[in-house]
Amino acid sequence: MMRPEDFDFVSRLIKSKSGLVLSQDKTYLLESRLMPIARKRGLKDLTELIAALRGGDRVLVEEVVDAMTTNESFFFRDTKPFDQFRHVVLPHMIKERASKRHLRIWCAAASSGQEPYSLAMILDEFKTQLSGWRVEIIGTDISREILTKARAGLYSQFEVQRGLPIQLLVKYFQKKEDQWQISQEIRSKVQYKEFNLLDDFRPLGQFDIVYCRNVLIYFDQPTKTDVLSRISALMPDDGFLFLGGAETVLGISDKFKPLARQRGIYQLNRPGAPDVDVSALEKIQAAGPAAASAGAATGGFAFPKPKHMQNAAGGTTASTGAGTTTPPRPGLSTGTGARPTTTTGTGSTGTAARPLTTGTTGTAGSTYSRPSATGTGGTGSDGTAGLTYRRPLGTTGSTGSTPPARPSSGTGSTGTGTTRPSTTFDRSRLGKPEDKK
Repeated sequence: MMRPEDFDFVSRLIKSKSGLVLSQDKTYLLESRLMPIARKRGLKDLTELIAALRGGDRVLVEEVVDAMTTNESFFFRDTKPFDQFRHVVLPHMIKERASKRHLRIWCAAASSGQEPYSLAMILDEFKTQLSGWRVEIIGTDISREILTKARAGLYSQFEVQRGLPIQLLVKYFQKKEDQWQISQEIRSKVQYKEFNLLDDFRPLGQFDIVYCRNVLIYFDQPTKTDVLSRISALMPDDGFLFLGGAETVLGISDKFKPLARQRGIYQLNRPGAPDVDVSALEKIQAAGPAAASAGAATGGFAFPKPKHMQNAAGGTTASTGAGTTTPPRPGLSTGTGARPTTTTGTGSTGTAARPLTTGTTGTAGSTYSRPSATGTGGTGSDGTAGLTYRRPLGTTGSTGSTPPARPSSGTGSTGTGTTRPSTTFDRSRLGKPEDKK
């Protein structure tokens, strides 16, 4: 167990070297990260390790700081910042930089490279518009070890499955034994440098776009303010800054202002900052999956839904109709395919729960979904709040539609199919829902 005075010493050391702030509730994290270093060096426990740190072992200090930095990253993380890059930032820059034809992008705290490589893949989709341009992507990180991994561009099956669309895996990666390596063409678009965000930024040069995502959350407020101020000094009036979803400049820095109606993307708070057209992105956001699919068909960039949420055309399926269409995962809304809700009063209710047949003419299908609160062929008695469950035998009622199975409660008429009654659970014995406290 780490002594309080040892924790204070190590936490101060880490903050001075990396800006990372460790509170007392992170003692367990510090111990779990440092014990492997102690074992590797043949030290008996953390007391001996901390004694070596106090002695000024520089290599050990680097190892400790490296162990404490979080290297969590994945391709197209959070999706939205990459949609904003493609539909807002790049079109704006291509138009405004037409005479200079030069674009520089900085990915601060780039970790194992998924973020800069994600941007490089999007830029490759714009290679026609960017023909003749000089585009640079600089990825920096404090960890020498993680930068070695980033340069190699080698990722496990798990890593490529986190956020990377399958069509991009096929297009830009090659299988290397049990790993996947991103193509040399994409790797060549990114330069990696070891860099500490507490150091002077000026040697890095000017950047038009800066991604500094999920980094500031580990700093205290004065450090956040300082980092944002120094980033702003690197950027032209029409530059863009991207922060993580849990990060903001509000109340921390007056150097940036949020881009109108868009979260996570910021402009310089200067008179020269231009008006930026976000209408194309807003249309895509409003249109949903159909617009994304259309964008992909025309050479754009889209993030498809999982297969179980798509139909043959790439859109979201409905849970009704004939054939074997696979329905989307049920939600809490009413309608076919939704989770069951208890319904009382008048009207017609029913279900399409786990049917053995679908369609309006009784044709066989294979649609399976959870019970719905609305539909046709409902069951239930007038004013009864109890729930009756029946297992379907696969026979068709007089309407030729789905045989009743696990119906929602409520009033309405029932179909004339054959069912085998199962158990009946009467909730009235336990009291009505409104009686619960």
